[in-house]
Amino acid sequence: MALSNEFNTFGQGKSWQDKVLEADRIWAQVKAMLDEQQLKLPETPRRPDVRMIVNNISGIDIQFKNPGDHSGSKQELIPGMGDKTAAMIMVKGDTLEEQYNNAAILYHKYDLDLLGLSKNFIDDLKAGKLSDVIAEAYGPAPFEQQAGKLVDVTWKQQNGTEDKIVPKKGRSAAYGARAATNEMVILAQFQIYVKGTGTTPELSEGYGMNIAVSSDWQTGAVSTRPIVPSVAITYYGAYTFDIPAVIVHPDGMVKEIDLKNGTVIGLDASLTKTHVMKKQQTPKP
Repeated sequence: MALSNEFNTFGQGKSWQDKVLEADRIWAQVKAMLDEQQLKLPETPRRPDVRMIVNNISGIDIQFKNPGDHSGSKQELIPGMGDKTAAMIMVKGDTLEEQYNNAAILYHKYDLDLLGLSKNFIDDLKAGKLSDVIAEAYGPAPFEQQAGKLVDVTWKQQNGTEDKIVPKKGRSAAYGARAATNEMVILAQFQIYVKGTGTTPELSEGYGMNIAVSSDWQTGAVSTRPIVPSVAITYYGAYTFDIPAVIVHPDGMVKEIDLKNGTVIGLDASLTKTHVMKKQQTPKP
């Protein structure tokens, strides 16, 4: 696999200080190396979030603005009649347990089981009184169908503790989590050496940068997003240890891919082909 403009990892910069590694080009190299060996990147489970599904049983249409503001100034419209009469609500919290507890508080405080999207609840949502516990509120959605997607979830955090989420479903509201989804993600580690006066160069220590890869469900277009490791821990929990690691040379060239399953793909010195190595797996912390 020869180095080409396609794999030129650096973006355009006015000076060396402006050089930025582009995740798209790192992934392009990783994909090419995997394809050459007819291998797939192992996927990593991503933590689900607690959500609430609240039905509009008032018989009249309800409008409000999504606190997440993803639709800009457009109001969310939840019909009072029809097949889709529920709002989807994403609950805030650093852990699943915190999200679950916040959902339970809302469920009981506003009697969502019996009243659904009540005037009291919607008034407080519009007034911003729920901004500490609600991240998103949008719709419409079919109540029974969405409530049926909530399942028992046991999520192991990086420190070994477990969050156990059991869905709760009432007549007009439900809360819980969906099953974890799998995501393509790598940990890019950068080979930067520092040499002192008359000393042997030392490899700098650092966690690198996680890069998540996704494709649009309609167009299939692939996109990447960087995630700092301290944040990635909250997404992937104990599975953080299984994320494939990629070694990137300072020139932007991917030199090695460790799939964390005993298979390592290395790029030879001539930059013309890859080779597969096997290594003994080490026990997880």
